[in-house]
Amino acid sequence: MSKIKEWKTQSIKHKVAMVLIMDGVSFSYNEEDGIVFTASAEYVERLKSRLVTCYGASLKPIIYEYK
Repeated sequence: MSKIKEWKTQSIKHKVAMVLIMDGVSFSYNEEDGIVFTASAEYVERLKSRLVTCYGASLKPIIYEYK
């Protein structure tokens, strides 16, 4: 099991927020960092794939580890 980390993204924020809400993952938003949430690395990889295959994103979102 991987460690829970904090992540941030400015990519397709409306779709990322929608999936996080559906999954029950709390997040915050600010102009500088975009969406900030905590999750495992495995969840983030699944999230990227789901956004393309299930929710119509044309590209996988860019999600960075928040430092």
